[in-house]
Amino acid sequence: MRPVYFNGKFYAGGLNGVHRVADRLIREYDTLLAAQDPATRPPATLFVPRRRQRQPDLAAITIVEAPGADSQRWEQFRLPRLTADGVLVNLCNLAPLRHPRQLLLIHDAQFLFPDSGYPWRQRTGYRLLVPRMAAASACVMTVSDYSRAMLDLLGVVPRARTRTLYNGADHMLETPADPAALDRMGLTAGDYVLLFGSAKGYKNAGVVFAAMRDPPPGLRLVVVGASAETLTRAGLNAPPGTLFAGAVDDAVLRALYEGARCLAFPSRTEGFGLPPVEAMLCGCPVVAAPAGAIPEICRDAVLYADVDDPDDWRAAFTALAAPVLRARRADVGRARAAAFTWSAAGRTLADAIGTVGRCGA
Repeated sequence: MRPVYFNGKFYAGGLNGVHRVADRLIREYDTLLAAQDPATRPPATLFVPRRRQRQPDLAAITIVEAPGADSQRWEQFRLPRLTADGVLVNLCNLAPLRHPRQLLLIHDAQFLFPDSGYPWRQRTGYRLLVPRMAAASACVMTVSDYSRAMLDLLGVVPRARTRTLYNGADHMLETPADPAALDRMGLTAGDYVLLFGSAKGYKNAGVVFAAMRDPPPGLRLVVVGASAETLTRAGLNAPPGTLFAGAVDDAVLRALYEGARCLAFPSRTEGFGLPPVEAMLCGCPVVAAPAGAIPEICRDAVLYADVDDPDDWRAAFTALAAPVLRARRADVGRARAAAFTWSAAGRTLADAIGTVGRCGA
């Protein structure tokens, strides 16, 4: 019964998708531990930085504040010594270069792509270090079979050494939709397409912008996330009439999902693709590019449009004006999205931690 330690360096940083996944997995593992007999469950510790922006509320995992835990130096030199007697769990792509029993979650291989949006220095560092960190890990996990294949093909870690840990999406059902959100934005249910705005090249927002320059009658585009100014600086000019909703909380996002004619998801590659699963779970049809992990995750529950063909996207948006088709897509989407739960992700993680804990040395 080796101790389990979680690398909580990420709690010092801003809240992004990778950090949200890591936090949720820690909380799911804590729930599983709390249901076990304290006399027989493994002791578990989460190391968090002194200068942190948040921390989880945990029942069974002990939170320990570690001076310097927001630095790479602490992660590489101090953390391995603190955790040498147990299993070290790293959930945000980075880990010590040496540890006898550690688990590393690498979310995708996007850092290897020039249009990833990573700054050059960070991309270079990841290319150099992540393969070495993976080699130093007893278990490497990633969020889809597609990501496993890409990490293998691009020389990061052999497929035989990786396991799949699918994300959950049922957090979207934990917060009720904001009932006044659409009215505040001047939106009518069914009369807008929702898009996550991003300046990253692989997110491919430009094809949806092109499709909506001549939109189907009565349909407008709503962009959440990046501002118009951010996208314009990246050479992405939104069509006239686009509503930029900015950063939204889960209550507003759920309302936008539930009211949209569809979510447009044009990415050229994705390690998992959480927004389509969230949308489907909320009854929102999805039009997506058949790229990256999307066919694996969404299967036949979404409409697919050519990654580079605006006319194909416009035709899909038009088709979903039909109530029968939209209702059918909503039903099939909910059924598919229900397969991705955080409790299942937590159990997968716990099984991997147990396997690493039984390793020798």
